[in-house]
Amino acid sequence: MFQPTHWLVSRSQKTPIQLIPGEAGFRLLTEIEANKGAEPAFEIRPRLGIFCRNVPITSYSLQPIPANQLQPVAQTNPPVVHPTQPYQS
Repeated sequence: MFQPTHWLVSRSQKTPIQLIPGEAGFRLLTEIEANKGAEPAFEIRPRLGIFCRNVPITSYSLQPIPANQLQPVAQTNPPVVHPTQPYQS
């Protein structure tokens, strides 16, 4: 499930991304890549910056998405059944 935490910011747009730990830093997963099951094109490396397919990109930056703008994670837990109440589906 795609859960964006940051914006990938260019001169003309802000794209929501999810940080995925990688070997050399973090991979930056977009919603389109997540839906297609594709590998992330962008990554961020410590002290080196943002790369797109191993090419340094200087015109992009990362910004955290404020907590009040994050989408809540869907609950997948089963309903709680109390012993004094019959189970209802």
